[in-house]
Amino acid sequence: MCIDYNQEKWGVLNLKHLILETKDFIVFIDNSEDLDWITTDDYDEKGPEIPAKHNEILNTVALLECKPIIHLSDKNRLNYKRLLGESLARSLEHDYKKAADILGQAEHYLVERGKELSRRWYLSRAGNTSAIIFTAGLILWVFRDYSTMVLGYTVFITSLSVIAGGLGALLSIIFRMGNESLDCLSGKDLHELESMYRIVAGMLSAFLASLLVRMEIFVPVFSKTSHLEIAIIVVGFIAGMSERFAPSILAKLDSKKFNK
Repeated sequence: MCIDYNQEKWGVLNLKHLILETKDFIVFIDNSEDLDWITTDDYDEKGPEIPAKHNEILNTVALLECKPIIHLSDKNRLNYKRLLGESLARSLEHDYKKAADILGQAEHYLVERGKELSRRWYLSRAGNTSAIIFTAGLILWVFRDYSTMVLGYTVFITSLSVIAGGLGALLSIIFRMGNESLDCLSGKDLHELESMYRIVAGMLSAFLASLLVRMEIFVPVFSKTSHLEIAIIVVGFIAGMSERFAPSILAKLDSKKFNK
C-alpha cells in the first residue's frame, strides 16, 4: 500500500502506517511494526517546551512498546502501536496531558485484548477437553449393556459420575470466567494446561464424592435412596462444579476419623 508523505523532506521511509506528519516532525510505524519518528533540525534546536514531561512520555512509550504483543492479532497489534504513536505525536506537539491520557488508554487496550485472548485460550481447551469426555460418556451410555458387562455395574456408574464431574467443571469455568484474573503474557500453554487440569480436578472430585457416598461418609441419605445411581451421578456433577468441593469432602472425612 502506497502511503502519501513528503519524501523530499523526510527521505524514503519504510512505512506501514503514518501516524502524523507536520512541518516539524513525522511519526510512523514501519513495516517491522516498530514505532519511529523524525524531527527537523529547527525543531531539535528549540526542543520540547517541558523536557522532563517529554522525556517521561518517551520513556513510557519505549517501555510499553517493549511489551510482548506477538500473541495479538495483526489488527490489534497495529491499533496498539497507533495509540503509542498518537501519544508520541501529542508530546512532540507539547500537549503532554493528552499524551499521558493516550498512554493510559494504550495500556488499558493491551490489557483488555490480552484478557480476551486468555479467555479464548482457556475456554477453547476446556471445551475441547469436555467434548472428548462427553463423547466418552455418550459411548458408555449407548453401549451401557456391554459396558456394564465388561466393567461391572459399580464401575460403570462411577465412570458416569466422573464424566459428569468433568462437565460440571466446564460449567464452573464458564460461570467464573468473567471473574478470573488472566494474563495472556503467561503464555498459551499455561492457560491451556490450567484449563485442562481444572477439568481433571472436577473429575477427581466427582470420583472422590461417588466413593464417599457409597461408603455413607458424605451425604449418607443418598446411599439409602432407591435411585442411588442417579444420586451418585448428580453428586459427581455438583462436585465437578466447585473447586472447593474436594477439600470440603476431605475435611468432612477427617472429622469422621477423629470422631471415631
